[in-house]
Amino acid sequence: MARAVHVQFLAAVTAAVSGAGTQSRRELGLSLDYLGDRCLTDVGMLQQVEAGECDPGRRVAQDLDRALNCGGGLWDAWADAHLADLLRGRPTITDLLPEVFQVRAYAPLIIPDPYLTDDYAAALGGVESPMASPHLDSDRPHIARLSAASFGSPFHCLVIDESALTRSLAGPDVTRAQVLRLHKLSQSQRITVHVIPADTGPRPGLRGAFWTLCFSPAHTLVYTPQPCGPGALISEAAHVKAYTDLFATLQGVALPAEESAHRLVSIAARVPTPERRALTTG
Repeated sequence: MARAVHVQFLAAVTAAVSGAGTQSRRELGLSLDYLGDRCLTDVGMLQQVEAGECDPGRRVAQDLDRALNCGGGLWDAWADAHLADLLRGRPTITDLLPEVFQVRAYAPLIIPDPYLTDDYAAALGGVESPMASPHLDSDRPHIARLSAASFGSPFHCLVIDESALTRSLAGPDVTRAQVLRLHKLSQSQRITVHVIPADTGPRPGLRGAFWTLCFSPAHTLVYTPQPCGPGALISEAAHVKAYTDLFATLQGVALPAEESAHRLVSIAARVPTPERRALTTG
């Protein structure tokens, strides 16, 4: 559950978001009723935002930015205040995801949690159980599964090694269903999947998985999943840029989205089906 918004954060929203927004609204001669219709929110909520009494959230901040022709400045101001508040504590990936605009995930070894089927997730948990600690397992993030039909959810871009799709962790039916789920998700307008073929030569990114979490055009964090515990968050600007550049390189190495979709179908078709013994009578 996201942490409560502090009074100091509301003051920051007033100065950075609602202050600029109020000025732009008046300069453009726009009413709160008009903005409420454009942003799909009620006038009372907009009044609270302008008074600094309410965090508008990413969607409303983004819609206000567009309606007021702020060119991303209002959206970035919201993200700056929102992340400053979150990073005062010890946020986890589950604290951050509700307001993320775009998630870009790189997976060299294992399919990331949001993309798993229940059966494949259970098989993966069974493989890891011999080394699992009840205490550390309770600290692991429980991230909701993606749905191809989710409206308003973040955009997702997954770059994944083909070896992660062909690794034998479960029975053939479970493995095939998992690969086909990735294919189904890749057909969504909000989700793209890029497969790095198994025969690709040496390349960067072999040391581990990471996600980039984009809150606005100017505000991105990095999340690195780990085998135990909640994983690590990286906010230092130089390191974030290095991971962002690395993801772009990996996406360039991978197959385009349409070719990746065909490759997923091909991988699912190659999963061996166990032979069934014929019934005989003694």
